[in-house]
Amino acid sequence: MRRSHALIALVAVGVMSAAAESPFGAEVVECSTGATHPWFKNPENVLGEPARFVPLYSGSMGGVASDVYGGVANPVVPAYAKGLHLSLVSPDDEEPGFVTIAFDHDVVDDPDNPFGVDFIVFGNSGCTKTSSTGMTALDDPAQCRLTGGGFPEESVIEVAQSKDGPWYTSSKWRTGDGFAPTLGHRYDPANADASLYDGNRWWGAKTDATFPVDPRIDFSDCAGLTLAELCQRYNGSAGGAGYDLADVEGLPVDAKGRKWFRYVKISCAYSEEPNDDGDFGFTEPEIDAVADVAPASGYELWRERSYTDWATAWKATPDALAANGLPNGLNYLYGVGPVDAVPANVQFKLELFAPGKTEHVFGIRSPAQFTGTPKGLVVKKADTLGAEWTSAVPTFVSSERQADGTWLNTFSLPASVEGRFFKLALELE
Repeated sequence: MRRSHALIALVAVGVMSAAAESPFGAEVVECSTGATHPWFKNPENVLGEPARFVPLYSGSMGGVASDVYGGVANPVVPAYAKGLHLSLVSPDDEEPGFVTIAFDHDVVDDPDNPFGVDFIVFGNSGCTKTSSTGMTALDDPAQCRLTGGGFPEESVIEVAQSKDGPWYTSSKWRTGDGFAPTLGHRYDPANADASLYDGNRWWGAKTDATFPVDPRIDFSDCAGLTLAELCQRYNGSAGGAGYDLADVEGLPVDAKGRKWFRYVKISCAYSEEPNDDGDFGFTEPEIDAVADVAPASGYELWRERSYTDWATAWKATPDALAANGLPNGLNYLYGVGPVDAVPANVQFKLELFAPGKTEHVFGIRSPAQFTGTPKGLVVKKADTLGAEWTSAVPTFVSSERQADGTWLNTFSLPASVEGRFFKLALELE
């Protein structure tokens, strides 16, 4: 699965390939909870993708009566309705409540994952706001300001390669029912989806539940932001708490040397210190879903390295101009940073195209040398104009410096890649 980005010159819409396995929890292996409410005691509430929508309902909150409470799940409207989460309650004073979830595939420590995060746990925590009145689905998120606080519930996260253990964890891991609160849809007033509910003016396409929020961020980083600003900084992510398998000591590796697991156990935490309500003992976290993180595209990894400020990284779309005056997408393609200088007045363009019986050869003029096929560079082909374009990844042949200091980069495609019309594209998804 790949994230969506805006298009720039020479960027085409990406193609998502189908996968047999699900990125989300596939089976509840074991569960122990003392929860009694019928809405929240079903273990299967943790399977599949996280909650995206809280059904609209009538009520009074903070002295305001309305029939449009609920709406898109977001950091101020958590997933608290029927069937949207599992409440973990310890059945007695001796043993914690817990749920063990199996993926239908091995989750691995992948260096290409964004921020190094390998899996995500979704709870139903939320952010606190400055106003004591309830927020309805018709209220403007840009008018809702956050305090920098939240209401996390501590939990213990463990992983195993067998359902019988041994179980592994890390002291670096945060609670699964904490930051970042779930966001079901993008905050996108320009493309609000009217089909979500009557009067929706704020929420657009679904967020990506396999793409994590920067794990270095916590509730305190939200102080002074509006709900709209926080949702934008999620950068298309559905939120959740992210975990890096590199933090786990002793976890065995696979044949490729990667740490991995198949089962994740989420348990109530125990504390002898009283919480904000004066209670102590086992916590009662809520769990909504677990997800395997999708590897980042080449562009996403470039953006992560180049734009480290969480407050502005979400603005670094491929078509946005960088500090050096070039679109970010072209800087990525050239292999340079957003502040690096490139030869003036040099355009990235298709220089030649020579179809052949055994291979098609084409050249790209650029201000930087290529040493291989850039990740995301494809050739689109179609049999007729107006037909659907299909993609093929070209093979890098050579790169030769030209008299004007630019580079002519040669690529090839096998002649079996047939088509009457070709174009160069950059899929940054």
